[in-house]
Amino acid sequence: MTGDPIVRAPARRRLFLWAPVVAMLVVQVVLSSRSQLPPLPLLRSLPASDKIAHAGWFFLLGLLAYRAARNGEGWPRRRTTFVLVLGALLWGISDEAHQFFVPGRDVEAADVAADVAGAAVAAVVAESLLRRLRLSAVPPPS
Repeated sequence: MTGDPIVRAPARRRLFLWAPVVAMLVVQVVLSSRSQLPPLPLLRSLPASDKIAHAGWFFLLGLLAYRAARNGEGWPRRRTTFVLVLGALLWGISDEAHQFFVPGRDVEAADVAADVAGAAVAAVVAESLLRRLRLSAVPPPS
């Protein structure tokens, strides 16, 4: 099998890379448990503002997870992209299922679609964006 070699970073570095991902997931669970979310004044006036918020959240989460998987775990691009998009789908579904039990919250398939879209866009742009921001230890393609 050809592709990027798998070279895992030391445990401390991997912990540093995955900590923001875990923190975002914890914040998401806390927010999903609330009947009302804090207002987002910047997005309130836009149509489909909650879908934009979902996509934006998962875009940022996707960038952080992509970075952790590539730079920490040494995963190849394809594996990272596949796991990232699949993880966004499964997490999005579980988040909506959780919201089913929260009074005042709605379950919407479109929210899951926005989650997956945000993560997919992150997967597409992550390599070049992280390299441009000097946050990637993965060398550019030759």
